[in-house]
Amino acid sequence: MSFVAFLFFTIILLIFGLANIYIYKRLLKKMLIFKRVYKIFLPILVILFLAQALFLILRKDEYLSDDLYGFLAMLYAPTYCLFFVTLFIDFIRFFLILFGWHKDTNNIPLLVFSDICIIIFSSFFVYLSLSNALKTPSVKELSLSIKGLNKDFKIALLTDIHLGKNLHEKFLDELINMVNKQKVDAVMIVGDLIDTKPSYLENYIMKLNDFNSTYGTFYALGNHEYYHGVNEVLKLLREFTNMKILVNENFDLGFVNIAGLSDLTGIKSGLFAPDLARIKADLNKSKPSILLVHQPRAALLYDFKDFDLVLSGHTHGGQVFPFMLLVKLQQGFVYGLFELFENTKLYVSSGAGFWGPSIRTFASSEIAILNLKGGN
Repeated sequence: MSFVAFLFFTIILLIFGLANIYIYKRLLKKMLIFKRVYKIFLPILVILFLAQALFLILRKDEYLSDDLYGFLAMLYAPTYCLFFVTLFIDFIRFFLILFGWHKDTNNIPLLVFSDICIIIFSSFFVYLSLSNALKTPSVKELSLSIKGLNKDFKIALLTDIHLGKNLHEKFLDELINMVNKQKVDAVMIVGDLIDTKPSYLENYIMKLNDFNSTYGTFYALGNHEYYHGVNEVLKLLREFTNMKILVNENFDLGFVNIAGLSDLTGIKSGLFAPDLARIKADLNKSKPSILLVHQPRAALLYDFKDFDLVLSGHTHGGQVFPFMLLVKLQQGFVYGLFELFENTKLYVSSGAGFWGPSIRTFASSEIAILNLKGGN
């Protein structure tokens, strides 16, 4: 483990450790309904923290089974959700006291009712955070006008599927089923498709061939493919799938160009670094062009004026509040449609899957269906 990774994991554990202490002292100890039993929550929170630490330490592929990995990944949601519930309640207490309110300890029915409401809301918040991460993404449709496009072109955009220890064959089956119902012209998978050792996916990765579309499935690399051996990932996909794999390449569909720029991680790794010049050399500029590039930050580093539409992911829409603020600082974009230049649009998807703990808040997953129309 690198020093940066060690520091990151240490900070995460410190945050969750302090959050568990805060929940115990400021929420559980103060609830009337738990007045006689609140001490039982101390060992529970200690065990919860140890499980969270175990997940971070042993989350490598070879250490945990899929079921244990999935279970441990869900154990971050209670701490995360209860922390914000506690924080919200403390804010309310602060403002009420500021305006002269004092807690009426004699109104037992009201206090019990308040505690029950907190328990119900907290339980729903935890469920919603887990469900948003683990559920099959919903379909989001968007219509865009593309200059020079001489026929309608319907795209299914999928990013950040993260096939691995948590999301695997069943999740992929559900994605394929949802996309095939849309009857699209092309499927675009823009990075972070694979998030495990490629060999672990050999028994079902060929299901990517089950996507039905007029022109096939196009794929560009993401950063997580590099983390698990980019050469091995490409070998797996080329051997078991019929996807059009675009590594700094352009594919001419006749009426539109589809190009794939390698991920920025390639610069550090020295393997398949982004090479926009190579793409542009083969680009037929007499027709519209679509660029697949995993990290939207690339739009701040490269000149994409030759492309009419840039499709990205990576951000997960922030995945967990308030990390979308950090994503904005690091990537420049979080989610949605942006105009880079007069004739160049960028769409950043919130992604189909998730990374790390099974939590999504205020950042729903999606299957983006882009209906491209011709424009002047």
